[in-house]
Amino acid sequence: MDTRVHISLEVSDLNKSVAFYSALFQRNPTKIQSDYANFRMENPQLHLALVHTPARRKELSGNRHYGIELFDDGLLEEWLKSARAFDLPIRIEKNVTCCYAVANKFWAQDPDGHEWEFWVRSAEAETMHEIGDTKATESKTSSAPACCAPGQCS
Repeated sequence: MDTRVHISLEVSDLNKSVAFYSALFQRNPTKIQSDYANFRMENPQLHLALVHTPARRKELSGNRHYGIELFDDGLLEEWLKSARAFDLPIRIEKNVTCCYAVANKFWAQDPDGHEWEFWVRSAEAETMHEIGDTKATESKTSSAPACCAPGQCS
């Protein structure tokens, strides 16, 4: 069965968000209107919709984060290289314990504070996350503990 995940995000500035996602996913929107844009992608299999909501405030986001699991460190490096080339706000974490797994990852934060995690799992772990695990090696976003989008871990 062929499938594609659909995610719809409220964004306060459609132009800034289109620019961010065009850079992050290395493609132009499939559809764009004055109050809406979408990206229908085959790799990753994702239909991302951006709905212009001028009154949206960053702190209103109720979602933890969104993620793209990769299965090869080379692919992770390709995604990271592209994010850096566009000077996107990123945070890199190496060999961190998160959600009962050990992984290398990076996070990219869109203009409205939506966090996207790109990761490769290298091992299973016995704990949700390591206490005090803050192995971020490069950051252009607010600092946060490994495993969580900013402000989401206790």
